[in-house]
Amino acid sequence: MMGLITSQGWEAILPDALQDNHLLLMSDQIRDLLSGAGWKDGEHEPASAALPLTLLLLTKAGANPSGDSFEVGLETLQEALCLLNTAVDREIVNRMLQRQDATPIGTGLIQGLQMLVQHAKEEAESDCHA
Repeated sequence: MMGLITSQGWEAILPDALQDNHLLLMSDQIRDLLSGAGWKDGEHEPASAALPLTLLLLTKAGANPSGDSFEVGLETLQEALCLLNTAVDREIVNRMLQRQDATPIGTGLIQGLQMLVQHAKEEAESDCHA
């Protein structure tokens, strides 16, 4: 996946840009993350690209790193994984049915992530003022 990002840019990891084998791999990894499968003795399987790619997409949607670190709430991360899971599954079904959405899936995903990031920022600001 890193080679894909390096050679083609971050847009190459959007569901509608992925090749079939990468799309299916991403679907499996997201499902494992959301269900807790693949966690053994408190350690996660090293092969998962879904988590770092989700974090990358969150930064592209407006979640800003603070200094050298990146902070995102677990609730926001879980919601982002759910949005990505839905987008990936939708792309798989569209390919099987040989159809396309009016709005490209990658565009819709980024818009959804932007809304999620904005909501998380508003929540954090309201918590600071409370």
